Amino acid sequence: MNIQLPDLIASLNSGFRYLPTTFILSFVPLSAGLVFGTLIALVQVFKVPVLRKIFAVFVSIYSGIPSVVALLIYNLLYITQFNKIAAFFGSSLTVREVSPIYVALFTFSLSSIVLMSETIRGALLSIDKGQFEAGYSVGLTTRQILRRIVLPQVVPVILPPLTNHVVGSIKNTSIVMTIGVMDVLNGAIVPAETTYRFLEGYIASALIYWAVNALLEFLLRRLETHTGKFRNTECTDSATEYKND
Repeated sequence: MNIQLPDLIASLNSGFRYLPTTFILSFVPLSAGLVFGTLIALVQVFKVPVLRKIFAVFVSIYSGIPSVVALLIYNLLYITQFNKIAAFFGSSLTVREVSPIYVALFTFSLSSIVLMSETIRGALLSIDKGQFEAGYSVGLTTRQILRRIVLPQVVPVILPPLTNHVVGSIKNTSIVMTIGVMDVLNGAIVPAETTYRFLEGYIASALIYWAVNALLEFLLRRLETHTGKFRNTECTDSATEYKND
């Protein structure tokens, strides 16, 4: 069980080559979560008829499903149904010609949308309703109030859970090895297939995940500190400044 430094270095080099894949699996779903999660949160906060109930049911059900279970379900459906669906639409593509990374992106995007919608909804509810009333009193529209008054205060509230979400998303990408996608974890143990030094491979992947997450957490904490200055009552007073926008 002695750790061999040359094997560890080889695993580190191999794992780093697949770091772009891990970033894609992390930040594409994160972007989808921010966009669609915000829309769902706004629908729920402003109590849009019908859509509010539909999204509430979706969030309630999907938030209780582990990502690895959802990933395995979608992958099974992808393997068994893709050829039929492609043929139905007149495509000659087969399941062997399409990367399973798209299954992972779909799975992680849904999870991110659910998580971010609840995070953003909580941040929006933390804003005093009096600030909306103050904006309306000086003639601002709902869009102007959200852009000029609410969002500058929401960002600092979102950043702490967003930091945890980013870190968790990067770590969560390791489950894609269950469907054969090459990421940092799979890449780091490639050398072990010939040397059988799997311990070095797992340690190498752990070091890569730790280094990336430590850097991202540091940057997001700095951003959190920088944007914290907007979390004050001055944003309410800015309504007057923008009333003619």
